[in-house]
Amino acid sequence: MVGTRHILGLAIDDCGIVATELSVRAGRTEMRATGEFPWEKELTSENTKELGQSLRRFLRERGFTAKRAVVGLAAKWVLAKEVEAPPAAPEALSGILGIQAERVFSMNTDELVFDYCGKTSTSEKSQVLLLAARRQTVARIKELAEAAGLQVQSITVSAFACGSAPSENGSACHYGLYTRPTYCEFWGQFDGSPRFIKHIPLEVNGSPSGYADLLTSTIQRQVLLSLRHDQAPPHQVTAYDACGLSDETFTQLNKRLAPQVSLCNGRPAWLSAIPGHPQEAGSVAAAAVALTAVRPEKLVVDFLNPRIGEKKAVSHKRIVVWAAVIAVVLLIALGVWLAGWQSDRREIATYKEQLSGVSEDLAVATDVVARLTYAESWLSTEPRFLNCLRGLTLAFPEEGTVWATSLAMNESGTGSVVGKASSPESVQEVVDKIRADKAFADVKTIHIQDAGRGAREKEFAISFVFKGAK
Repeated sequence: MVGTRHILGLAIDDCGIVATELSVRAGRTEMRATGEFPWEKELTSENTKELGQSLRRFLRERGFTAKRAVVGLAAKWVLAKEVEAPPAAPEALSGILGIQAERVFSMNTDELVFDYCGKTSTSEKSQVLLLAARRQTVARIKELAEAAGLQVQSITVSAFACGSAPSENGSACHYGLYTRPTYCEFWGQFDGSPRFIKHIPLEVNGSPSGYADLLTSTIQRQVLLSLRHDQAPPHQVTAYDACGLSDETFTQLNKRLAPQVSLCNGRPAWLSAIPGHPQEAGSVAAAAVALTAVRPEKLVVDFLNPRIGEKKAVSHKRIVVWAAVIAVVLLIALGVWLAGWQSDRREIATYKEQLSGVSEDLAVATDVVARLTYAESWLSTEPRFLNCLRGLTLAFPEEGTVWATSLAMNESGTGSVVGKASSPESVQEVVDKIRADKAFADVKTIHIQDAGRGAREKEFAISFVFKGAK
């Protein structure tokens, strides 16, 4: 239909894929189709295309038509760690959190994609949740979607998508619980932002009573482990059930958890806002994932477009490509112009000969220009980033009272220095010297703190903006 757009939500875990398609027209969102695609075999790099083709047939047979998709990952495939973020601008904070991520996660950082969620500030410290997903997992999902004829626009966490959906009272829940037949995921939200998430396997004996016992003990244990000093019972937990638990089971759970914990069923509250299709229990996460593409709020976390990571460098090959395109356009224009002189074949032959010579000269000139342009950046008499490094080096004293351990700087000149010192006074001297250099602006001390228990040194971080020599 004209003016209607379709978005597909895919919730992926070890069991398979739950798919839900939403249609949006004139601000109204409806659920068009939903279904579950179990894995025929474990997803590996060898069978990704094969499973993608099977998924394509499944979607076509079930009536799915959307080509754009948002993917939600199970928490089992994600690493998470809460850290303290210093006060800094978003550009500098991205580099600082990138350094922290390399220290927090023990795996080879080249194998991981990092992102974070949480509210940050330029004037005070804040708590954020660092997250990491395997780069290989992200690549497999993109390859799977491509084989299925889909275009992935973001990759998030299914549980966080559930937690960001509108609730009955319009506020974010304190704790969230996403239930599946063989596992559940438990997370906490404080000040509207996730602070932790855990994947918890469940050994179910098949009876509703046994499943209720497992959930009761799991919720009690996780709430107890995550309690903070300023929290008072009853602790609110919103459950997003993908197992089809009955209202009687929820009533039974509430009786067992009371009075310390209050449990509510969050699935009907927001699925009621998406009419148009039977509300199957298993579709709760997939529908929430699809809904993130419809709502105006930004995704809590997106491993396809992360906020932590190096910016892609612009390749010099692009200059050559554009030069070639221009040369082709010129050749076509000259050919059309020459074709108009049909009456004088001798003159046309002369023009063609001249055109051949010009083309060769143009190719040679283009190559020379590309080489000179590339070499100019190396032969510049004012290397901007070396000037920055020189200015920072001169700000540090020759004696070993203060030293730098890492430097981060982006293309716009915003950067940060992390290091250690024997005293806060030594750090302040360095800050004063940097501020005295007119090539630097907005020089701030991010933090000065003990390097570690029993250590005499102080650890510090300084942010700055390098404007260049005056």
